[in-house]
Amino acid sequence: MFINCKKQFGCDVQFRNRSARAPAWAARFMHKEDGGVTMLAFFIFVTFLIMGGVALDSMRHETARAALQATLDRAVLAGASARNATEARAIVEDYFAKAGKEEYLQAEQEGDITTTLNHARITARANISLDTYLMKLNGIDTLSVGATSTAEVEIPRLEGILVLDVSGSMAKNSKMANLKGAAKKFITDTVGAVDSENKGSVVMSIVPFSFSVSPPESIYNALAVDDRHNYSTCLEFQENDYHHSELTSGTSSLSSGIPANQMIYTSVYGGFDDLDQTWRSCYNEEPMRILPYSTDEAELHAKVDSLVPDGNTSGNDGMNWGAALLDPTFRQVTSAMIASNDLDPSLVNVPADYDDPDTLKVIIFMGDGANTTSYFFDVDPPKYRGVASDLYEVVYQDRIFDYAYNVKNVDRKVYGTEGEDLCSNPKWECIYQENGPKESVYYIFSESKRQYYSVGAASRGEPAWITSLEFNNLSTTVPGYIETIQLDWEEAWGLMSPDYYSSVVGSSDAIDEYFAFENVDGAKKNILMQKVCSATKTQNVVVYTIGFEVPQGGTAENELIKCATSPSHYYRATGADISGAFSSIAANVRHLRLTQ
Repeated sequence: MFINCKKQFGCDVQFRNRSARAPAWAARFMHKEDGGVTMLAFFIFVTFLIMGGVALDSMRHETARAALQATLDRAVLAGASARNATEARAIVEDYFAKAGKEEYLQAEQEGDITTTLNHARITARANISLDTYLMKLNGIDTLSVGATSTAEVEIPRLEGILVLDVSGSMAKNSKMANLKGAAKKFITDTVGAVDSENKGSVVMSIVPFSFSVSPPESIYNALAVDDRHNYSTCLEFQENDYHHSELTSGTSSLSSGIPANQMIYTSVYGGFDDLDQTWRSCYNEEPMRILPYSTDEAELHAKVDSLVPDGNTSGNDGMNWGAALLDPTFRQVTSAMIASNDLDPSLVNVPADYDDPDTLKVIIFMGDGANTTSYFFDVDPPKYRGVASDLYEVVYQDRIFDYAYNVKNVDRKVYGTEGEDLCSNPKWECIYQENGPKESVYYIFSESKRQYYSVGAASRGEPAWITSLEFNNLSTTVPGYIETIQLDWEEAWGLMSPDYYSSVVGSSDAIDEYFAFENVDGAKKNILMQKVCSATKTQNVVVYTIGFEVPQGGTAENELIKCATSPSHYYRATGADISGAFSSIAANVRHLRLTQ
């Protein structure tokens, strides 16, 4: 290149002009270089676009999945409180419908839902097909969003007591038949619903009550009782025994506690040794006895089937026994029952402590009428209580002559008729062999007549009344005489009614005292029942009550409402509708157990 120094500016201008007019090969080079930059930029742009699209669609996928999973979780948790599989599925579907996602819930599969009283396992599945936005650039048009959720609930133990009114009024209008059907269904829904792996997690007791409550011998023998007779196992409680949930004076009534009083067993009316009357102080038949702590559905059903209505109403005693069977102090009794093989050893911790978080305690109290008056003989002064009654038992036994021996020569024995003829000779002693069981005849002393009435004398061809002298000589006049026993009054009343005794001795003092003194009327029983209801509820025992065909707004209904944990825990039932009351309680109990 030549540059003229004198033409510097011209040279410069020329130089720039030449640069602007670059050769063709240079222009082509520069065009290719611009294209490379463009392609690279485009490649980078598309790459970032795809990456952003994946992130965006992934974020949409995760948001949908999280929302679907949350709906599933809530649905199966709610379904776990259902009473059965059908209800559980309906709850799950309802949750999805309210969330606007019902179209995404998949069909139920076999084994997805299992519900028993003590266990629930609910599984549900859902799926969404999500259209992609930018992942389509990578050939992916849709994303599948699937979710599965399972709720499994282990339910705590249940200790339940059915306190059932079996008074005489239950014989009317098929009430007893309706009760039996309802109670058995409740047992099936509770005890029968327990799977084999959790057998024993539901323990149920049945307490029938009418005039009184009859515990079984297994419980009676484990208690400290002031035994006075062997006719029945009923106990007589004092007023302060109803102020707490424990049995008798704040103790379990074992040997270390305060002995419970044994109730007199008698009937107001009836003949001698014929006390199977409606107006009995205590019912000792097996159907009337408590069935304690059973885990066997069949055993509980059999107990319900055996129930027979009779007698007056003492709801205070029914509730008192129901509370006692749930009180932890009664474990001393259950331990004694286990030791004597009267209770399954697996129940050693029953009743559980009140604050045991894994145990729910429930009483279902069913009554069909108001409490009525109970009668007792006066204990102060104890004219017709305690020792030395007016009834005497003369014990004898048929005997067969064996031989006679000489009192001065014991080796000299004479057998047969010849020897028996010597029995009246004071020089000879006769030996007899027992022939058959011991038997008894009874005599009632009349203070006014100063004579003894021979019970059943006419049937034996004997005079009805004998003098004191004749009575004292019975040891020589009664064949096979063994002894004469003056019975205690508690033993005497188990053989004769106050009405029968009064008719024999010619005085109404006994029957008048039975009706007039130690009676407890319905109003007093209501107070006692509310005392034990309150004490039981204080221990967080859930109390349900059922008024079965009771007058609306009457005394019976009002007392049942007050006894229940809350007014909503009271159920009014008529006829076969009592089954609905028990079913509703069963469902409520299940819900309580799930939310423990």
